[in-house]
Formats: sequence, structure tokens, C-alpha cells
Amino acid sequence: MSETKPEILFINMAKGFGGGEFQTEQLMLALPEYKVYFFGKKNGKFIQKLREHKNITILNLFQIIKRVLNKKPLIIHAQDGRGAHIAGFLKLISGKSVVITRHVAFPFKRKSSTKSYKNADILVGVSEQVSHNLRDLNSNVKTIYGCIKPLLENNQFEQTFFSEKTRKLSIAHIGNLQKVKNFELTIELAKNFPEILFYIVGSGELEQALKEQAKDLKNVIFIPFTPYIGSIFKHIDVQILPSFLEGLPGVILEGYQYNIPTIANAVGGIPEIIEDGKTGYLIKHNTPESYQKVLKDLLNHPEQLIELKENIKLYMRHNDFSAQNMAKQYAEIYQHLLAEKP
Repeated sequence: MSETKPEILFINMAKGFGGGEFQTEQLMLALPEYKVYFFGKKNGKFIQKLREHKNITILNLFQIIKRVLNKKPLIIHAQDGRGAHIAGFLKLISGKSVVITRHVAFPFKRKSSTKSYKNADILVGVSEQVSHNLRDLNSNVKTIYGCIKPLLENNQFEQTFFSEKTRKLSIAHIGNLQKVKNFELTIELAKNFPEILFYIVGSGELEQALKEQAKDLKNVIFIPFTPYIGSIFKHIDVQILPSFLEGLPGVILEGYQYNIPTIANAVGGIPEIIEDGKTGYLIKHNTPESYQKVLKDLLNHPEQLIELKENIKLYMRHNDFSAQNMAKQYAEIYQHLLAEKP
């Protein structure tokens, strides 16, 4: 029976496993009506993770070329920039339809990078801002927000990092420790607010440099990358996201599951999921002074947090960020393309 299913070939060439890879994995798992194939970096973390799923078939380069040249109905779906290049080549040799999802708001590095996007059948942006940028390349653009899933918690982990609360307010900055995430700003804030406890959660290339920057600060706690993000949200009041660039950061929606508001730089798709003053705060000038004003207000008016949390409950009640809803929207695209090229 599975032989009669239309086929989707997903391509993602990322080395690691970040937000975009999580979204790709959840989408593949939520498409039981399709035969799902995957091509990615041979020794990448993503492929290792996908080997856990029996309904996803991992292919090598020779196998994907053979697959697309087959006469069976098949959609090629690229999930990152390098994957888009490969999808463009496969479309050229096979005529199969191509969908490209762009997860980031970064500008394209070179003109050659845009060719595959221009030639794709449909582009998908993970936020309206990302979609807006894509419309300069291709008129067939759709916005599909990502999904969130229940987060893991662990009692022992919580006892290690959250055994006592001695500050007026606790804030977490969660993400890969990279320049674009602007953890330096968070540490600058910690210097000015000794009464606030700051958690820096994640691992990455800047770990040692950031620890050096914060070495004299007793109100900064580093937590390495952990699967127990639910435990983080259980024990904080607010999260902060001063990134220079973002697509649609899932960490904001993950925080919403625990009614945690976010103070964030108003870039990319962030203004689409934060209602300023209602579910969080949008910062228009990404400077320490702008964040300081919000933090002072929260310290002086703690009742604001209660109101923010109630607003987040309402927001989540009226918005569906499930993998099933995301997959349903993608399936509509696949069905449209398959009908065009039976």
C-alpha cells in the first residue's frame, strides 16, 4: 500500500541540529500519507537523529538522483540554502516540483544563491518578514509558521540549577552561543542589575569568551545545552532575546507554553508573535538602555508580569502552533503541485 503513496524528498545540509532542523523533523513525522525520503550531510547530527524514525528513508546522492528520475509522483522540498542548490539541480534533470522553505531572515550572500529560489515552484517563509524578502525573487510565496512540542523537564536538573531563588527577578537568554544571538548585551545588563538573576543557556563557539566577560558577576549562571528546556521555563520570570537577526524564533513560543513573556529585539518574525506590552516587549533600538527601561518597569511594577502571563494564556488559546497544523498547510502545497504535474 505504501508504494502508492506520493513521495517527498526532503533536503537539509546543516551540520548540526537547530531550530530549522527541528521543524523539518516534525514536518516529516506529521505526513503519514506520503512516503518520506531524506538527503543530508552524511556525518551530520540531523541524519543521526533521523535514524530513530522508521518511516523516514535516508538516501545517498546516487539514490536521490535515481529517485527523482523515477516516474512516480515526487516533490523535492529543500529546507536550507545548500539544500536549495541541490534541489535546483534535481529539478533541472528531472522536471520534478520544488518547494524551498527559508527559516532565516539573513540576506543572501551571493547572487548565485538566489537562482534556485527564483526557479522553485513555491517558496515558504517561516514568518511574514521572511516571506516579504522572498517575494523579490519569486511571486509564489506562502507563509507557514513553525510548530512547538511539549518540553522536557527533569527534577535533578532543576535541583542543580534552581535550588534557591534569592533575586527579585530571574531572566533566561536561551540559544546557541553565537555572535548573532547578542549574549554580550545580556551580560552588560547583568552588570547594571545585580538584583536580577540571569541564566545564559546554551553551548557554542563563544562560551569561553562570554564566561570571561561575566567572570566577576555573581548574578550570571551559565547552563550548558540541555534537553530540559521546560525546567528552565518553570523557574524563570522572563526571557530575553536581543538577537541581531531572527526568522521566527521557536523559543518565544516554547516560553509561551509556560506563560513566560519575552523581551526581544523587533527583528524578523518576532513582532508577529509578540504583542508589545501584552505578551512581551518589543525593543526597537537594540541597546542596553532600551532593555534597562523595561527591566526597571518590571522591578517596580511586578503586577505587570501577572497581566502578561494571563495575556499569553489567551494568545495560546487562539493560535495553533502544532506540528499537525503546520503539516496540513504544507500538504495543501504538495497536493496543489502534484495535481499540476500528475
